[in-house]
Amino acid sequence: MGLIAINIYQYSINLESSNDLANANSEIESYKMTSLELKERVEKVTNNYASGGGLVKRVFELIDSSGVVELNDSFSFDRYHLVYVSDSLNTAFKWETRNNGTVEFNDFSLAFKSTTVDSYVSKPYDLNANSLIMTGLAEVRFKFDINGVGLVVPISKTGDTSRSAEFEIIKYKLEAIDSGLGDSNTYDSFELTIMPNSVEAPGLYSTFGENELITGELYLSEITIQRSER
Repeated sequence: MGLIAINIYQYSINLESSNDLANANSEIESYKMTSLELKERVEKVTNNYASGGGLVKRVFELIDSSGVVELNDSFSFDRYHLVYVSDSLNTAFKWETRNNGTVEFNDFSLAFKSTTVDSYVSKPYDLNANSLIMTGLAEVRFKFDINGVGLVVPISKTGDTSRSAEFEIIKYKLEAIDSGLGDSNTYDSFELTIMPNSVEAPGLYSTFGENELITGELYLSEITIQRSER
């Protein structure tokens, strides 16, 4: 009887040890998975890092064709935000748009701020340069005075043109290049494409159509894009 009791006790000890070992192995595997996930996240961040900011000089012809005007726009971006601001300071100019032909602005003011970053991918562009493509949604606040149209401001999504809104929502795509040659130079680039639609952004859509490119000469600017190894 005593021998049976000892065997039962030994069996229970072995069973408990086996359970403890199984639990320990499970915890180890869990830690391994957590470690791998953290490593993957770190690699994703470090291999897709880019930032920039400064001024973009855009040149347009004056409405009376007597000369040109320079718009000194400002921008800033990283993997969490994108901001772009442009103001003609009451100078009238002509914009050759992609979809709506020539639009004559008596006044132009636009402030763009991203609300989402849906994709953010950097990759080698050539031997020295790296590129970034960033997409998402943005709020755009604007006030245009357009020849033949009048005042254009954000419109309520209800379609009621008598009701103004604070901003309109658009899709955007940023394509930037870091030449790897130091501070801003002729080989760096910043190209912002805005993509309004007639429902979410009727004011911008009526002005530019379904897409418009905003770009120019960079100066007093810097764009840094890390080369991805993945």
